[in-house]
Amino acid sequence: MIEKKENMKMRSIFTLIVFLTGIIFAQPAKVVSTNTAGQVWQIPFASADNTISLSVQNSSSIEANNVSVAFNNLPTWLNFKAKSTIIKNISANSSGDAEFTFSVDKKAPVGKDTTLTATITTADGQFWTKEIKISIGAPKDYKLYNNFPNPFNPSTKIAFELPKASHVKLIIYDIVGREVAKIADADYPAGYTELTWNGINKNGNIVASGVYFYRISTEHLNDPTTREWSKVMKMVMLK
Repeated sequence: MIEKKENMKMRSIFTLIVFLTGIIFAQPAKVVSTNTAGQVWQIPFASADNTISLSVQNSSSIEANNVSVAFNNLPTWLNFKAKSTIIKNISANSSGDAEFTFSVDKKAPVGKDTTLTATITTADGQFWTKEIKISIGAPKDYKLYNNFPNPFNPSTKIAFELPKASHVKLIIYDIVGREVAKIADADYPAGYTELTWNGINKNGNIVASGVYFYRISTEHLNDPTTREWSKVMKMVMLK
């Protein structure tokens, strides 16, 4: 008899069942082990050395050899150290484990469900699939990055992180405190955002060489009474 489990497609004399035995989060250190169908796993923002553990169970009376477990079509912001592995032998009525270590780029979308699909293939080409749903958590705090490049000519990138969706103002000032340009005055989601200043002032002219300051200020969208966060950093236009 052919068994079916969760999101698996099967065509085989083998009866292989794939379980997600756990995801280990490196930041913060946390181990979760469950087989709950439809669960969305919350992955820490910009985390590294996370591990997905899959258990492939052979409940038939036939030994399975060289079983491939592979993740394909991964999002660009998810970096696996290896996307596939081989379980050399799974004895009858036994199981074999496959582990995958991955990191999350800070540019990953926050709070959006993403489905990862693992394909399990036997040596003779028979296959199964297993779906795992993940969602990336928000940063723990606000952060303003150093602009890059710095010094710059003619443009530079300014990036920031938000733990909550916020209204953001990002304004460039000259050395005596006069407003030079407004880079942002809009709502932004939680997570990482990167903006570019092309060295043009509010009058449409290229600014002169010299020292400039960029100031970010935020207001939480769902709670205007929340204390405003702001920070100022320095950059240099060098022609």
